[in-house]
Amino acid sequence: MKQQSQRRWIVTASLAALLAFGPMAAAFADQDEPLKKAIVAGWRMWRDLQVDMNTMTFSVGAGYIGDTSSGKALYKLDVNAGLAKGGYPNDFHFDMASYIQLKRTGSKTDYVENVTTLRVNYERNLFPMLKAYGFVERFTDTYLDIQQRYETGLGLKLEAEIGLTTIGKKRLKELAEFHQAVNAGRERNVAVSDDVAQALTVDDAQFDEMATAVKKKNAFLALGLACTVLSELERAELDMPDGSKKTIDPQRRGRIAIRPGITWQPAEGVSLKWQTYFKLPAFGPTDAAAFNGALVYDLRTDTFVTLRYDLPKSPAWARRVSLLVEYKDFKDRLPPYIPGVVVAPADHSSIVFKIGVDF
Repeated sequence: MKQQSQRRWIVTASLAALLAFGPMAAAFADQDEPLKKAIVAGWRMWRDLQVDMNTMTFSVGAGYIGDTSSGKALYKLDVNAGLAKGGYPNDFHFDMASYIQLKRTGSKTDYVENVTTLRVNYERNLFPMLKAYGFVERFTDTYLDIQQRYETGLGLKLEAEIGLTTIGKKRLKELAEFHQAVNAGRERNVAVSDDVAQALTVDDAQFDEMATAVKKKNAFLALGLACTVLSELERAELDMPDGSKKTIDPQRRGRIAIRPGITWQPAEGVSLKWQTYFKLPAFGPTDAAAFNGALVYDLRTDTFVTLRYDLPKSPAWARRVSLLVEYKDFKDRLPPYIPGVVVAPADHSSIVFKIGVDF
């Protein structure tokens, strides 16, 4: 009887404990539900940002201009393609561009690649405001008599961001909320599903790195100043007065290039980007006789301005479709020349309207 009484007492005490602490445990569980939902939503956002920052992007663009008159036609086609991977802190780009001229007279069609560019570039942020980079580039321009030019260089770039776009502010707010939820989840040892458990391993350094990446991509105004040391190997082909062509032996020069740049994003999907390269001689020929008998400093400037408008809705097969206006200007105060022959500065500029697609 005594044992039965003890058993009844144990059962009664257990039931009383369940009745007393059950609602309390349920209340604690209910308190964790909003936190779990915040972690799950933040983890989805985090994964989307990682995909956006690290996915390989393939882009193509094309612009077209045509003129016809008296049985003659001149068509100009500006095309480009590129691969890009990364964002912050690593960035890789492979770009190709060609400016093609088609001239038709009667049944005869001439095809000329006036300008071509092939460039491989890698960048690495050493600090949020300091970037190191290296590149290799091949360039041709018949307007400047450049048959082939090869450049290899290394440099450093200072960067600063001012303000954020609307989407940038939203992303930073979501990151801050996710960061807070992860810290709270770790402190309270919240149980989450296996596919979300990795969210609780994201540390403060990773959050800081992602926030910096968001700021750089969505800056209202981004300023940059780069300094590059490069080696240039150039081969020229000159048009002579008698109509013949003369090839100049390849010349190697060392240069220091200073490149200021600005990117402005005044509204979502709208950006204006400007860059100018001031290429100064470091070693090799630095001056020559100009057409007025004075000496000319060997300075080159390359200017690029791009106005981009991203269409609000993109087709399912593309990540982004954009309308672009591109302006390019190449100035050479000391173009390729033959000693003893008059030399004058050369200039080549172009403007083109294009459609660009990112995949």
